[in-house]
Amino acid sequence: MKVTAICLLVSLCFPFSAPAAAAASTSPTYTETKLLANDAERADEFGAAVAIQGNVAVVGAPGDSPLGFGTGAAYVFVKTSSGWQQQQKLTASDSASHKFFGASVAIDGDRIVVGAYGDQNADIFSGAAYVFLRSGSTWVEEQKLTGSENSFIDNFGISVAIEGDTIVCGAFGNSDPGQSEVGSAYVFRRTGTGWIEQQELTASDAASGARFALSVGLSNGTIVAGADGNSELGHFSGAIYIFTFDGSHWTEQQKLHAQDASESASFGYHVAISGDTIVAGAPQDSVGTLMMGAAYIFSRKTNGWSQDRKLVGKDTNAFDGFGLRVAVSGDTIVVGSFNDSELAFRGGSAYVYKLNGESGWSLSKKLYPSDPAKDDTFGLAVAASGSAVLVGASAKSDIAFFAGAAYVFEF
Repeated sequence: MKVTAICLLVSLCFPFSAPAAAAASTSPTYTETKLLANDAERADEFGAAVAIQGNVAVVGAPGDSPLGFGTGAAYVFVKTSSGWQQQQKLTASDSASHKFFGASVAIDGDRIVVGAYGDQNADIFSGAAYVFLRSGSTWVEEQKLTGSENSFIDNFGISVAIEGDTIVCGAFGNSDPGQSEVGSAYVFRRTGTGWIEQQELTASDAASGARFALSVGLSNGTIVAGADGNSELGHFSGAIYIFTFDGSHWTEQQKLHAQDASESASFGYHVAISGDTIVAGAPQDSVGTLMMGAAYIFSRKTNGWSQDRKLVGKDTNAFDGFGLRVAVSGDTIVVGSFNDSELAFRGGSAYVYKLNGESGWSLSKKLYPSDPAKDDTFGLAVAASGSAVLVGASAKSDIAFFAGAAYVFEF
């Protein structure tokens, strides 16, 4: 049986939680559209990664296997007068098994970036990322990106972000001899001749096992990189790093920890940024001996970034995976809880928070799919754009075992 992409990659798998009583139903305040690949097959893991901007949604399927296990694909959907429709299936020009193309996806305007952390351009799992450019109604591969220091098990492309003429690719496995999983992030800039590597980012206190750039985010000229293995305040307590651009160089501006940092919390496992707001997941944050998960909100002030609030699911059970995936867009934050068993055993859920003026962030809606089922892992991937939320359920098995699905919720 194929495990989900997140477990396959980093071995951060959560035990099953006991089912909880179903919550009382409420009148929906949104429309829901279920997205499926038109060629769905067993173990595709469609929904393992998602991105959305305006009327375009991208869904990764790293398990798609036309050329062997883990070839991978990404699907583009567009919203038309008839609703959301599949526009194109993206694949790498050099598709091969174990590439895991589609394990990460990002979109900005007319460009999509797809990560393939298993690509073997330099060695096994050295990794790559692919840029696609929209031409009319067709997406065309523009360039394949690799890091200047790509090497064995770097996992370049495990995380990707794009904004305008800047792309960031995480390589959490990048390490010097004798070390492991130190991590780095590569910044690429678009020029008249294509995308060129501008700078390799590393943590100022780089250390073995820190897993710097396991996740990355980019907004308004600011890069955030998560390092859930940072152990400054306890083993795997985690940290996030903020970098800013001075016109010629990216510089580390600040390193942040959770105010209540604790051992094994994995703070920074996933990060997201929009404008002056950063969200960082800590899926192993614990209350006593129970691994409940959390997400932290940081805002940019005149003197730097500071923590505003810690989010926890008021009905979260141990091992729900709350905070394994996070997203933010303007006044909307989404936190995935893929192991939530409220409606179906390990069916999953996603929490939507809204910014309400001076009262701050508050829970607006807890989302489930309209067809919850056992082991869906709904919430394993989340994205947001304006009033729309996109949630992946890569283990959804109604078409075929682990074929996967994704859901668009429009508020």
